[in-house]
Amino acid sequence: MMLEDIHKAFSDIIMADSLSYWIVGALTLLAFLVMRAMFPSKSLAIVYAPALFWGGLAGIYIANQAGFYVGTERSAQIVVSSTFGMCAALLIMIGLTRLVDAILRIRSPLTNATRMKA
Repeated sequence: MMLEDIHKAFSDIIMADSLSYWIVGALTLLAFLVMRAMFPSKSLAIVYAPALFWGGLAGIYIANQAGFYVGTERSAQIVVSSTFGMCAALLIMIGLTRLVDAILRIRSPLTNATRMKA
């Protein structure tokens, strides 16, 4: 029964309306351009963009399921809830990036670089 609930949630996220896809796509493009300009490694923006996109769609789904409504206009609701979802996805991706960096970091042995000649 748990897998059925997860499958239903994923299918509901994927079956979002076209307005949601367009707004989340535009916000993802803006975030991609800012990240591409700001990150020291330009490829991180390419890695983060899909996570931000799906985080935005998941934010819309979670806001609808939780009954969180900002106003009566549908587009404003989509912008606010997708922004929260994208921020959560960004925090998760930053945490995963730091975790992978900590795991893969190779430390150099502590040796004395300037050896005394005897």
